[in-house]
Amino acid sequence: MPHKGKIALATLLMAVSAVCNLLLPTMMSDILDRGFYGAAEGNTFPYIVKTTLWMLAISTVSFGSVVGGYWIVYHVLADYTCDLRQMIFDKVHTMTLEEVGRLGTSNLVTRITHDVGNLNWVVSMICGNLIIIPLMFLGGVLLCMRKDVMLSLVILLAVPVVIAAVLLMSKRMTGLWEVSDKYCDRQNDLVRERLRGIRVIRAFDRETKSHERISDATRVMSDNIIRANIHMSIVDPLACFVLNLAALLVVFLGGVRIERGSGLTAGDIFAVIQYIGIILSSILSVSFAIIMLPHVKVAARRICEVTDSKATDDEQTSNGRTFSGGIELRNLSFAYPGARENALRDLNLTILPGQKVSVIGGTGSGKSTLVSLLMGFRKPTGGQILFDGVDSAECSPQDIRANISCSLQKAMIFSGTIADNLRMGKPDATDEELWDALELAQLADFVREQKAGLDFKLTQAGTNISGGQKQRLAIARAALRDAPIYIFDDSFSALDFLTEAKVRGSINRRTQGRTQIVVTQRVVSAMHSDLIVVLSDGAVVGLGRHEDLLRDCGIYREIFHSQTGGGAE
Repeated sequence: MPHKGKIALATLLMAVSAVCNLLLPTMMSDILDRGFYGAAEGNTFPYIVKTTLWMLAISTVSFGSVVGGYWIVYHVLADYTCDLRQMIFDKVHTMTLEEVGRLGTSNLVTRITHDVGNLNWVVSMICGNLIIIPLMFLGGVLLCMRKDVMLSLVILLAVPVVIAAVLLMSKRMTGLWEVSDKYCDRQNDLVRERLRGIRVIRAFDRETKSHERISDATRVMSDNIIRANIHMSIVDPLACFVLNLAALLVVFLGGVRIERGSGLTAGDIFAVIQYIGIILSSILSVSFAIIMLPHVKVAARRICEVTDSKATDDEQTSNGRTFSGGIELRNLSFAYPGARENALRDLNLTILPGQKVSVIGGTGSGKSTLVSLLMGFRKPTGGQILFDGVDSAECSPQDIRANISCSLQKAMIFSGTIADNLRMGKPDATDEELWDALELAQLADFVREQKAGLDFKLTQAGTNISGGQKQRLAIARAALRDAPIYIFDDSFSALDFLTEAKVRGSINRRTQGRTQIVVTQRVVSAMHSDLIVVLSDGAVVGLGRHEDLLRDCGIYREIFHSQTGGGAE
């Protein structure tokens, strides 16, 4: 168990503080009985001074102990929260795309921030009082009974009333916190959606509608939070009323018992009242812990949904398999969760090692879905993908991605230097190799123009460079890596035709003898390939070389004429 030494020390310090606090009322009672009311028996001032100094020393020890205990507790909780967030973050990185889609990005952000924060806040309150509350409560009750059993029974009768009321309130709060957290996710999702699509929202004058959706989510969330807090706020005054009523009854009964000569003194009553205050503080702390338990349960359940979610097979041991570049699709099908129809249907295709294959089709034809399956990001719902005759299900994702270098449809650029971004493809690449990759991607001139060169700082998502430069940087990163299979998923869409032609020529020379799969919507990017696959509605509608498809495939011919105007074939 991590931090067990610190936790044990914090427990000891809290226990010392609780014992010190329990000693003070008894010592104050002695000052009243022997110092003031016993003054007729002789000079008691030295006793008062001596006892007061002892109380001061005990108070100092209590203060130092509780400060040290809380300091340790909060540092341990900070480490725990950090570890919890790291665990969730690491888990998200291993989740399947289906699980990410089911929970949603906004939901995951909320759980790693809002829910962990709530859990940390409540646990800090509970852990800070975990030792103090039982000791103070039990010690207060026992010392109160030591002074007078009958007066102690008054307090013990009041406690169940408060606990019952608290349990009733907490039972009604679970649903309120669940709804409020659900709409917190919804609000976060809508705000992210608005930020991403702000230009479209303004262009189509949908500002009012966007505001209404966010306002509706905020209203439901705030209504449930307010109702939950109202339930919480009832606990404190209710507990204070019941326990203060008990204290008033103690004073009354104590006066009666003093008059009847029961042996009870004014100092005893004072001590009992002090212990009532200690018990009251303990009961309020317990009440707070109980009333916050529903919130903790909801937060913990939401966090567990992430940690218990299905992960990819990344933990599957890599056997170091090396592919030669041969790929075969056998009756390959795939359907997204909840979809009525397959995104890919009965694909049959054989790609020989060293072939250049282009996959072309309109938007929504299934091109990127095919790439996702080839990369092992998703599992086929039907059929097989074979690498060199071996079913992809028998290959670890590590082996698949170690043998495939890919430039995805969306160029992912990370904050850091150009060199840092390139070395994500090959961590041990030399500067010379980086410059070669930049030359291949027609980006070397841009980098040389920067004073920092390869150390030029890129912002997150590459917002300080153009779309074409981002695509070329992603291409350079993919080309830098030595792999038997290269996949370029619509990686040239932001490039002009001249730049694209130069980049494609360099890539063809670099990947000579390697399998190259180019996913594109441009005929000019596909027409010189060894094999062209035409997709439409998730099915292969054309397969062959450029000339064959112009003659035999109507969809390919239509794409060609729409992009070239029926130019030279």
